[in-house]
Amino acid sequence: MPERFLMLHLYDRATMADALTLDLDPKLRRLLKDRILALGEDLIDWTEYLVVEPGDTEADIVRHVGFSPLVEPFDGIRYGEAGYHIGGIDWLVDHGGWYEMSASFGSTFAYVLLIQDTDGLIPELRHLCRCYVAAC
Repeated sequence: MPERFLMLHLYDRATMADALTLDLDPKLRRLLKDRILALGEDLIDWTEYLVVEPGDTEADIVRHVGFSPLVEPFDGIRYGEAGYHIGGIDWLVDHGGWYEMSASFGSTFAYVLLIQDTDGLIPELRHLCRCYVAAC
């Protein structure tokens, strides 16, 4: 796979269509294609996808979506600190090599983070995903 310099952030119909033409990991391509097609006309303008891969930082995630899954949004407690719970995250599932994490805002808008389960990923984020799906 070619070296990436920017996170893959799909925020409108054009970026979603363009992403499916890129040289992506086959599992990621299939997951994106399935999710984008499932949105339909009603939700496509209200959903954004962010692909988190090795080399991406927590600051990169915040810059794109405005929050960090490693910080509890109500109390500001970081993952790993006493009292942390995965507040603000609606759903997290393991797709075998990729985690899918969704956070909805109000009744219509959602961010979906597709997080690669591999070395080089933000260690705390990888641990959070693994622990959550295993019910640690």
